[in-house]
Amino acid sequence: MPAGISHPGLGYATFCAIKFVGYTAAAHFLSMQYDRDVSAWKVGAVRTLIGMLAGGAYFGLWYLVQRTGHAPGGIHGGFPLLYLVGLLPVRIAEWWLLTWLFYDRKLREPAKGWRMVGLGTIWSCVLDAPAISGFIATAGFWVC
Repeated sequence: MPAGISHPGLGYATFCAIKFVGYTAAAHFLSMQYDRDVSAWKVGAVRTLIGMLAGGAYFGLWYLVQRTGHAPGGIHGGFPLLYLVGLLPVRIAEWWLLTWLFYDRKLREPAKGWRMVGLGTIWSCVLDAPAISGFIATAGFWVC
């Protein structure tokens, strides 16, 4: 059955905007936990950009692997569980980078860092639902 997306740019912009709002809220929480006066908007923007770069690279790599026939399932078949599980180490690395950039340069509080990275990783997964819904609502998906 033919299908397509009429406005992929608008859908992606909506996806990123929703992630930005969610990451800005997370940044406010992190700043309180680390007792740091850091702009939540700035941290939210940086986290969104990190996600756009890392997520885009991960998606592109998965797409290429899938296109060569080496992936155990395709990204077009409902995003297999393996794709989502593979995102976990990527997201952990993204949150550690953010923590290092803004909150704990010398990584003096590793236990707190792991707690915050764990919560951030869970938050990234939670934000997927509204972000993907926003993408679908604004991208103009069509079937037939």
